[in-house]
Amino acid sequence: MPRSQKKHEPSRRRAGIDSWRTPNIANLLEGLPIGALLLNPDLTILAVNREARRFLGPRSRLPMKQSFPAFWSTLTSSDADMITAQLTRVLRSGHPIASRQQLHMKRTGALIPVEWTCTPNMVGDVTVLMICVRDLSQEMEVKQERDRLAAIAHESPSPMIELDRHGSLLYANPAMISLLSRFGYSLEGFPSVAPAQLMTIIQRCLSTGQILHGEDVLLPKASFSWTFCPVLPHGVVRGYATDLTTVYTTQQALQETASQLSESNQRLDQALEKATESARVKSAFLATVSHELRTPMNGVIGMTSLLMETPLTPEQHSYAETIRQCGEALLQLINDVLECSKIEAGKLELECLEFNLRTTVEQVLAQFAERAETKGIELTGLVHAAVPTGLKGDPGRLRQVLTNLVANAVKFTGKGDVALQAYLEEDLTDTAVIRFEVTDSGIGMSSATLDKLFRPFVQADSSTTRKYGGTGLGLSISKQLVELMGGQIGVRSIEGHGSTFWCTARFQKQAGSPRAILPSGELAGKRVLIVDDNESNRMILHHLVSGWGMMDDLAEDAESAWHRMTEANQRGTPYDLAILDVVMPGKDGLQLARELNSHPEQSHTRLVVMTSILQRGHAEQARSSGAMGYLPKPVRHDELRECLRTVLGMQDDQERITEQSGSIVPQLVTRHTVAENVQHQHVLVVEDNIVNQKLAVRMVEKLGYRPDVVDNGQEALAALAKGRYAAILMDCQMPLMDGFETTRIIREREASATLSHFELQLSESGPDKVGGQQEPYSPPPDTRRHIPIIAVTANAMQGDRERCLAAGMDDYLSKPIKLDELRAALARWTPAPPEKVHPIKPVLPPGTTDPARGIFDHAQMYQNIGSDTELFGQLIRLFLDRYQTMLADIRTALADGNSSAVERSAHTFKGTAGNLCASEVGLIASRLEAVGRLQALHDAPPVYAQLEIEVARLVQVLESYRNGYPALTKAAA
Repeated sequence: MPRSQKKHEPSRRRAGIDSWRTPNIANLLEGLPIGALLLNPDLTILAVNREARRFLGPRSRLPMKQSFPAFWSTLTSSDADMITAQLTRVLRSGHPIASRQQLHMKRTGALIPVEWTCTPNMVGDVTVLMICVRDLSQEMEVKQERDRLAAIAHESPSPMIELDRHGSLLYANPAMISLLSRFGYSLEGFPSVAPAQLMTIIQRCLSTGQILHGEDVLLPKASFSWTFCPVLPHGVVRGYATDLTTVYTTQQALQETASQLSESNQRLDQALEKATESARVKSAFLATVSHELRTPMNGVIGMTSLLMETPLTPEQHSYAETIRQCGEALLQLINDVLECSKIEAGKLELECLEFNLRTTVEQVLAQFAERAETKGIELTGLVHAAVPTGLKGDPGRLRQVLTNLVANAVKFTGKGDVALQAYLEEDLTDTAVIRFEVTDSGIGMSSATLDKLFRPFVQADSSTTRKYGGTGLGLSISKQLVELMGGQIGVRSIEGHGSTFWCTARFQKQAGSPRAILPSGELAGKRVLIVDDNESNRMILHHLVSGWGMMDDLAEDAESAWHRMTEANQRGTPYDLAILDVVMPGKDGLQLARELNSHPEQSHTRLVVMTSILQRGHAEQARSSGAMGYLPKPVRHDELRECLRTVLGMQDDQERITEQSGSIVPQLVTRHTVAENVQHQHVLVVEDNIVNQKLAVRMVEKLGYRPDVVDNGQEALAALAKGRYAAILMDCQMPLMDGFETTRIIREREASATLSHFELQLSESGPDKVGGQQEPYSPPPDTRRHIPIIAVTANAMQGDRERCLAAGMDDYLSKPIKLDELRAALARWTPAPPEKVHPIKPVLPPGTTDPARGIFDHAQMYQNIGSDTELFGQLIRLFLDRYQTMLADIRTALADGNSSAVERSAHTFKGTAGNLCASEVGLIASRLEAVGRLQALHDAPPVYAQLEIEVARLVQVLESYRNGYPALTKAAA
């Protein structure tokens, strides 16, 4: 071919191609669902369809003469020469090629996976290249999603299977394959872990199109719950298994545990019943042991006390004193052990009674006045002014705690002083927290010792235990009691410098409870000088007199007192009163009193002397020295106030004028003359036994009260409606109406009378009154106020005291009644009457022994009734006159088979024997009482026979005492 012809050949081809570009071809490219580009033989872009333009972006809109390799390399960041070589190879060989690349979209910054193919095509006589570009994004996403879903089944820990309608296993995930390898197949050819009715399940799923749940398979070592889901388009069923092996194992373990727990509970119930029975037996045993131990111990202590009053050599007196101390220590140990056992058993319940806090503190101090005097210790006490005195709580338990703390302080203090003080720590509307502190100047304790306190049976150290004795139970019991009262207990101490034990307790406040120290309009403004060498005494007296509104000065000895009185006279403000301590270093109080009365300028000051050492003749010495008042320490709030009022001439006319002289001020005011201002108090004795009546009446009279006697509860209620009584001595077991029922009725009447009185006061304050006047209503004499009721019973078992207090009684005495115990009980609840002078006790001849003491302890009885010879004979004669009637009552009750009557009659006999200190008769009567209580009358005949024998022996002994106690002295002589 000529060169000119070859030169024009490409132009002819392009002209042919250009003439080929017709709408039909363009429409053909536009109809393709993928991007398509048509390239000229020179690899320039000839045509681009709509999908390619959308996909490739704005660059495809460039003139069609653009080189495809250059354009594609720009989009894919590939080598243009390599693309040119690939396309040229296609033109020459006629074989298509395919390639995958990442298409970089600059507009969005994303990389799109694409696949492009190059295919040669003839257009007329010209070979062109068609480039097809396919977006792989969605295809790859679908593949990834498919792989992800396949991985779920593959990686699932739960077994999965796919079955066709014939039960053939089409698919099993690895978890299922693992189970197949472990458990294998059943005889029917199905997996052993699948349900036995697998074909039925498949058919039901495919026929109903419903999902089936809860197809359980229980194997010895595995358990599964299957859920089957039909896939109807494919005609298959897929099963999903949940491994319940752990669940079933846990359920079985729980069932076994529940069964074991049930058996354990049954054993615990049986053990609890045994423990309850054991506790009951223990309580009964402790009560019996308490009674059996206390009785001989009381005899030991009492008889030792009597022995010490007989003429003894110093050596004998020392031996007797040792016996008495050991007996008291053993009795206290018995009490502490029983109390500790009761607290640990959780059977101790606190009472809620109204009481006066100041009276309780003063009673505690009074117990140790003699002991402190013997050791030469100053014993002081103070309830601070802000403390409310009208409280509600358990005064007995509070007294027990304070008694223990004060006893320890006195015991461990050789010289100096012991002070008990009460402070107000927290004051709320209805309650108050009181803080008590007992401070001593004793031996003190080290820090190591403090850590051991408040533990049972633990004391400071071994040397202290040997020197001072004791069990260490007191502080442990006190700690538990204080915690029961809502408080705490602690101690501050320095070895060799004394200790301060403190405790707190929460109490309810009585309505309108007064403060401990209230201003006195009569004493306010009076000037008083306090002279005492003891700082604690000066501080306490200062708090008292300043609280009453008096202006006081303090002096520590006679010299400084004289100096202060002289200065006061020179200023024209002399002292109205001076309170002098009798025992002071240097010049004592009596010497100072004589000097003041002999001095013209000082004699107008009235003097009151106080002493902690009570000796016969001191009062007369105080009178002769010019003192007008004489009081013992520790000082009592009311006694001191009334003494000061009397000395300053502030009593009412009827109280100031004495029967003897009619003088305005008594010659010497003592605690006895202060007590004489209290009118004689009436006491109601409720007792059905005539012997016990006689004993109680005589004792009440000896204590300065006026007794009235009734036989039962009904008569007691009638007596209360007619008269006013300071207290009631209530026997618990009586015919017609016993002491418990009587107490309940009295308390109900008191409550209703108080409410009626309050309502009446409200009505009287209204405007409606007849004629402007209204006769005031007054309830029965003894229904408005709270009457102290003291239980008197022959029962001394554990729980008897709690039963009496729970019934509404205020105190408890066990028979035989002792004069000192009755005096203390009445003093706790009533104003003390004036003391009487009693005849000197007769002394038995030395060396006298009584072979009948086991039958009748005459000495103990004589001591119990206050050494009253006449009463001794009266009680003996009453018993000798009535014992046959009492035995006849028991025989009648036994013949009638009346257990209650047997119990009541035996109880009466036991009480009478107890008052006579006839221990053998009392013991047999107690056994017979128990027989009646238990309704075991078949055991009564031998017990009653023994009772008659012991009574006969007692009567034979008592005949020699018919004329009274001195008969023994004559007989012995």
